[in-house]
Amino acid sequence: MTSNFNIRAKVLLQPLVLFQIIDAYERRPKDAKQVMGTILGRNNGKNGHIEITNCFTVLHKEQPDIGRIDLDIAYATDILELNMLTCPQERVLGWFSTGKSVSRSATVLHEYYTRECGEGQPLHLLVDATLKTQRLLPRLYCAVEIGVPGGTKGLMFSMLPLEMTSGNSEMVALRLMEKQSLHPATKQVGRILPELVQVVEGTKDMQQRLDLVLRYINDVLARKRKPDNLVGRALHDALSSVPVVDSENFRLMFNANLRDMLMAITLSMMIKTQLQISEKLSSMHDH
Repeated sequence: MTSNFNIRAKVLLQPLVLFQIIDAYERRPKDAKQVMGTILGRNNGKNGHIEITNCFTVLHKEQPDIGRIDLDIAYATDILELNMLTCPQERVLGWFSTGKSVSRSATVLHEYYTRECGEGQPLHLLVDATLKTQRLLPRLYCAVEIGVPGGTKGLMFSMLPLEMTSGNSEMVALRLMEKQSLHPATKQVGRILPELVQVVEGTKDMQQRLDLVLRYINDVLARKRKPDNLVGRALHDALSSVPVVDSENFRLMFNANLRDMLMAITLSMMIKTQLQISEKLSSMHDH
């Protein structure tokens, strides 16, 4: 048995993992009440952060009456080897399962994933995929040894803090889904906007946020609002992180990046048109 997990460690969760779990739950067999699988990710030893970035389902057969679960070990091993070829930086972090509470088979799964994780202690990600509360609240657990020294020992699954994180590409998809959810009556699924439109919308959003910050600062200077130390420190950190660039150099840099983006858009449109023409010509030759 490995040492207990450092409860102070920071665990980050990518939204792609939740989408994969929900998709697996919706595609589960009719007689299956839950799905489970392996969670993968990276362990950043420098800052102590653990990031859950990927997962895959594992075929299983559960017998809840006796707390037994049979896993398809060969299938899990093959999928893990394929994943290591595409993402060699990821390693096994533990397992996920759907449900409202930790199942009786969690102890058995903990023993299996202890061997799979190697030196690290496995984590257990629990997701209630029924969405009856209209909210997706993932919970993360780790096993802690309990019992009398020299006597009978057991495991208690203790909850760990979990934070959601996402990169720029994930934020584009999440914002699109958020806009789509604000108009549920619209049956047509929204498309990803072109890069130039995203730049315009991002600029408008930044302008609105700057107006909000300026309004707050002016209200504080005019003594219409009580200053907040936390907000002041956050503004100071944000302004300090921005490099000092004069307006002319910023304009030249922005225009250069904009030209590069327009060139990429033009080339992609040309390639798309060429592929469409090739498909039509090939279909004509077939006839």
